[in-house]
Amino acid sequence: MRQKEYAKLFKELILEDLQLEEEIELDDQAKIAIEQLDEYFDREYFYQNRKKNNRKLFAWISIAAAASIICAISVLWYTGGGEESGGIGIADNSSTLITSNGKEIKLDGTSNVELLRENGTVILQDSLGDIHVKVLDSLPNLKPQIIYQTLRTAKGRQSRIYLTDGSAVVLNSDSQLKFPLFYAEDQREVELQGEGFFDVETNKQKPFIVKTHDQRIKVYGTKFNVNNYENEQTTKTTLFHGKVSVQNLIGSSPQKEYILKPGEQIVLDKKSKALKQDKTENEEQVLGWKNGVFVYENATLKEIMKDFARWYNIDVDLETLPALTFSGTIPRNYELDKALSVIARTANIKINRTGTTLKFEK
Repeated sequence: MRQKEYAKLFKELILEDLQLEEEIELDDQAKIAIEQLDEYFDREYFYQNRKKNNRKLFAWISIAAAASIICAISVLWYTGGGEESGGIGIADNSSTLITSNGKEIKLDGTSNVELLRENGTVILQDSLGDIHVKVLDSLPNLKPQIIYQTLRTAKGRQSRIYLTDGSAVVLNSDSQLKFPLFYAEDQREVELQGEGFFDVETNKQKPFIVKTHDQRIKVYGTKFNVNNYENEQTTKTTLFHGKVSVQNLIGSSPQKEYILKPGEQIVLDKKSKALKQDKTENEEQVLGWKNGVFVYENATLKEIMKDFARWYNIDVDLETLPALTFSGTIPRNYELDKALSVIARTANIKINRTGTTLKFEK
């Protein structure tokens, strides 16, 4: 489980075995054992930070392996012969492709289908739900136009899109990417709202530009993550491979460009307009959403609940939140009640849910 070269295979084998099972029947003793093991992993990998608590997160691969086990146990428990859970699952919404003329196309995420054909290009969805933007064979008298489409992910959903140059973007829940069918001659420009992970194809003659409300990120070929949710106080750009420049767009005068190296992050405080460039403390936390888990290190309950609100499509009474911090990991495939029980049991607090609204009691 802890050997990096086997972690991916280990997870795939678990998922493959679960998919092959048509019926899973468990006796009472097995159910109790699974529940106890599930609670053990919750305690081991998610805990409340206290003044004398010096526990550290295990290496990421250990967490990923444990998360695989938790996911497998959860599937067994919730789909096996046990009682109905009745909890709220991940938000049941569809992501959307919004065309240049405002038409909205709902994405089912499960079938091969042609979504749009326009100006010598085609947008397809494959059986995994990934979106592909392709240029058709050259057509006579075709004049490429810079026409923008928008991919919007619903709460509780993620999307992956492959652009015409081969660059790939993974969008987090409640995010959107505005992209052209054809790029301009001198640059490749897209616009992001929310959070996205970019794997950009190298082209030194035509830089790739990511614009957000408050930043302009310029790259030539690299892998990086941008977190730019409207209701967050900061915008974070984290580089994993290659080199990027980040320019602050807030203010009337041209702003300095900051050069990021792998393992570095720029954090923009939207209120003070201050930019801070530093080493990335926890890359696993930055990419937890992409790998199917919530990863926290000294995170406040408010920060965690903002993530839950986007993923589960719920409302949280922020005024009732206790001043608590946590570290650890929770699988994103947990039902809401299950995820909340991890927090409630860890911190010994009470969480009241009325429909999709949460209130907390110490």
